[in-house]
Amino acid sequence: MLKTALRKILRNDLAGITFALVLLCTLLTVFTSGFFSAYNLDSIIKDISIFAIVGMSQMVTLGVGQFNLAIGAIGGCAGMVCGALLELMGIPYAIAVIISMAAGYLLGYFQGFLIVKTKINAFIVTLALASVYHGLNMTATENRFFRNIPSSFKAIAKGNLGGVPILLIFVFITMLIFWILFNRTVTGRRILATGVNAKAADYAGIDSGSTIRLAHGLSGLLAALAAVLTISKLGAAQTSIGSTWLLISFAAPILGGTLLSGGKVSIVGTFLGAALMIIITNALVLFGVSSYWFQAFTGGILLLAFTINQIRITMNTGEDRVLIGGGKQFEKTN
Repeated sequence: MLKTALRKILRNDLAGITFALVLLCTLLTVFTSGFFSAYNLDSIIKDISIFAIVGMSQMVTLGVGQFNLAIGAIGGCAGMVCGALLELMGIPYAIAVIISMAAGYLLGYFQGFLIVKTKINAFIVTLALASVYHGLNMTATENRFFRNIPSSFKAIAKGNLGGVPILLIFVFITMLIFWILFNRTVTGRRILATGVNAKAADYAGIDSGSTIRLAHGLSGLLAALAAVLTISKLGAAQTSIGSTWLLISFAAPILGGTLLSGGKVSIVGTFLGAALMIIITNALVLFGVSSYWFQAFTGGILLLAFTINQIRITMNTGEDRVLIGGGKQFEKTN
């Protein structure tokens, strides 16, 4: 009976992570006094909003069966572009955001281009480019801070619209756009088809090369968006933006049901995965656990996420279809 229930939970990605979130929040409510304070909830919502987008940035590349280890470096570059445009050039923040996101897209697209042209594993290419991007960012900016950010731009992270934090609205809009992409467009289906089997996708008339480049470009765009929102939250742009993103960028989508092997993504699951990671981190703070343990806990959760991912793959062995969010299915080529 217990084994059957566990299998059902593992098969239903959203049920499993929702149960974990409810249980954790209940425990924090019972055993801590500050979890539901206004200040704490505001901090949690802001962090969830940013890291949900970070998780979606990794999710897109996982959709094509690849990794993006340069997410943090791309975010750092895009963030410094935004800071420079706002402080040094006085450009209106809406234009600065668009240019920064375009820069993120181009950096991501470039790494996708290298992966396709060189045939080198995405792990190696993105790992190398993470160092290249970060080094160029440090050199170009001389590791300076951009602190003179317009108050109207900082208001994005502080403001509310109808009682809902603006950051959370940004996340919901982004989630909706990518839900439509993966569930209602040919492009999204091509990304998932490439993730299931790139060669089979080519035989089916899908240009897997252009699909991979697009996926990495979108990943860079989302990393840039996360950086922009981080600047709004911090009130400053610095090269260290994105330095802590890598582990959670994997943990959030995988906990939410996205497969490492490609072909399956979960938009809502990635949001819930980010929420679980942030609330666990918040729990460590509330329980007075030393900050030195944070990375250890994060790494442990990532290992757990990989284990769950492997269990899901094992459970799906022999099946000929991979589920996609919203009940859609894609025929898997064996």
